[in-house]
Amino acid sequence: SYEWTEIEEAASAAGVDAFLPKPFFLTSFRQKVDAVLNGQPESKPETEPETAETQSILQGMHILVAEDNEINAEILHELLDMSGATCEICENGQSAVETFERSASGQYQLILMDVQMPVMNGYEATRLIRKLDHPLARIIPIIAMTANAFAEDVRDALDAGMNAHVAKPVDMAVLEQTVRK
Repeated sequence: SYEWTEIEEAASAAGVDAFLPKPFFLTSFRQKVDAVLNGQPESKPETEPETAETQSILQGMHILVAEDNEINAEILHELLDMSGATCEICENGQSAVETFERSASGQYQLILMDVQMPVMNGYEATRLIRKLDHPLARIIPIIAMTANAFAEDVRDALDAGMNAHVAKPVDMAVLEQTVRK
């Protein structure tokens, strides 16, 4: 999965050029293939404790997640947990709006919003959140999550009041980079 030092020597002797930790996403795969094709040396897995410079930007965040698919929600919950974040999952956009509206100011630092959900989609939920009389309604970062990653999908997310867009399945490196921006 993440630790390959035990097999590294034998794998290299057998002709392995690189290692790709699981679970991997398309972005990670492309980066690794590019690195191998461009002759970049293999980086070793992180074995040192995290420092302020290396820890996840998500560390310590409490995130509101709107995701109707139970499996996707569970995977995202685990990935966020591994990044040092906690989250509350809402099964649809209406639930996310209501949960955010009842929340204390600063309870959530970020909202991850699935776009296609029953009851209320992510676009409508974001529009309603932005109109709420909540101290953070207009400024809390809302990031769209959708399997559709075309330019029009990104535009639709921004037009609805979201701050950014990440493709599903969510690649944590891409999510962290998006949050940094």
